[in-house]
Amino acid sequence: MATATSRTSDTDLPDPKRGARLTLGSRIVLSFGALFVLMLAMAAISYTWVRVMDDEALSMGRDSVPGLYLATTLRATANSGYSTLERALFVDSDDDATKRDLDRLPPIMRQFDQVSAEYQATLFRDQDRAHFRDFKAAWDQYLPQQHEAMRLAATAKPDAQAAFIKLAPAWNNVQRTANELVTENRGQADDSAKAIRDSVTSMEITLATALGVTLLVALVTGYSLYRAITVPMSSVVEVHNVIRTGNLTQRLRLGRRDEFGALEDGFNRMAEELNSLVAQAQKSSLQVTTSVAEIAATSREQHATASETAATTAGIGAASREIAAASRDLSHAMNELSVAAGESAMRADTSRSGLAPIEATMRSAMEAANSLNAKLAILSEKTVNINRAIATIAKVANQSDLLSLKSLNAATEAEKVGEHSGRFAVVVAETRRVADQAAIAAHDIEHGMNEIQSAVAACVTGMGALSEEVRHGMHDVQLVSGQLSQIIHDVQTLAPRVQLVNEGMQTQAASAGQIMQALSQLSETAQLTAESLRQSSQAIDDLTLVANQLRTGVSRFKIEG
Repeated sequence: MATATSRTSDTDLPDPKRGARLTLGSRIVLSFGALFVLMLAMAAISYTWVRVMDDEALSMGRDSVPGLYLATTLRATANSGYSTLERALFVDSDDDATKRDLDRLPPIMRQFDQVSAEYQATLFRDQDRAHFRDFKAAWDQYLPQQHEAMRLAATAKPDAQAAFIKLAPAWNNVQRTANELVTENRGQADDSAKAIRDSVTSMEITLATALGVTLLVALVTGYSLYRAITVPMSSVVEVHNVIRTGNLTQRLRLGRRDEFGALEDGFNRMAEELNSLVAQAQKSSLQVTTSVAEIAATSREQHATASETAATTAGIGAASREIAAASRDLSHAMNELSVAAGESAMRADTSRSGLAPIEATMRSAMEAANSLNAKLAILSEKTVNINRAIATIAKVANQSDLLSLKSLNAATEAEKVGEHSGRFAVVVAETRRVADQAAIAAHDIEHGMNEIQSAVAACVTGMGALSEEVRHGMHDVQLVSGQLSQIIHDVQTLAPRVQLVNEGMQTQAASAGQIMQALSQLSETAQLTAESLRQSSQAIDDLTLVANQLRTGVSRFKIEG
């Protein structure tokens, strides 16, 4: 019988980490690595532009905007002082108004000095320092003339007006340098704002470009991973659906060197082992079905043999009862013959003249001998029938041995079927035990029949001799009464033979008892055989059902030839 063997070799599945091609894990890591590098580059570029904007904003916060504000304030303060002095000298008509305007000039000058000091704190560029030095030089040239006009305004207003008119060139120089200072600070503020706007625009372009590249790389890597996973997975699902229908000839052909390559190798090996297992199951189911058919046929033969055994046992019982009855009658006849022989001897000894009673007694002995011969003939015929029954029992024992051997082979085949194999093995063992008991009973019956045949042979021999002696006696009585002494001697000789026949009858009766006991055991054996046959039939039915289910289960699979 074919046995299932594993087709798994000693070689392991291919390691997905080895090989020229990238594994799925490597592809995923590289994809996320590329995206991470792009995002890191985008972050670095963004940080660079943010630093540029921060520097420009810092420059505007501490240089351009405060410088523009303070330069404008310086110019306004200078204009305020100049216009106040001009109003005091040329506009005010009374001394009080002039004095009020002149009193406003010192706070204005102090404010100018304060703003000038604050402006110096915002000087970071050489060009700005140069413009401020020019403005300071022009202011220092203008300021003594302004003080002189203020001093003269307190005493001689016309002289002060003349001095003020002389201030025009110096004032124009102050105005020019102040405007240049304001213009330079405004230009620096505009440049910083433009640099910030350019940085924002460049950062927007860079971020948009980096984002586009990142999205493109993500799209490409995502589609690559999608193809790397879905294409082989669809092949796996397709082959799985085909194999699920029972077609075990399909195999995966992915041609990959990654995890799907290992999956392909393992899946194909599993399919091959399943194909081998199903093929062996189909062969085993066919063999089990054949064995079950043979066992069923043998069971039917055994059932017929059991029926024949029962009938034969009944015949043997009837023959044994007849043998027992014949043995009782024969024993009774022998007792009568013994009594008759004793009486004959007594009469011969008492009177030799009583030949007529002797003749009658001899006739009775002849009749008893004939009756005994007839019963011995019946006994011999029954013995022949018993020998035939013994042969039949021996045949039943041989067939039971053959059935047990076949059942043992069938049990070996049925071990793979399932839950009924143990029960069938018990039935097989019980059948074997019943066959052994039948063989023992047949041997006991055969031994008893040999003893009966020996006793019958002895009886036949004795009765033949008795009949011969009785015929001679009758002849001697009829011919010569003088031979009475010889007859007496013959009768006396007959007594031990009658005793021998009587012992043979007793042996025959004992043998008949043994036969009855053996028949009782044979009846019990027949009942056990019937029970075993019933259990065997039930086990065969269960095994047939399991075999049919097994054939039905494996018949839907399509395997390679």
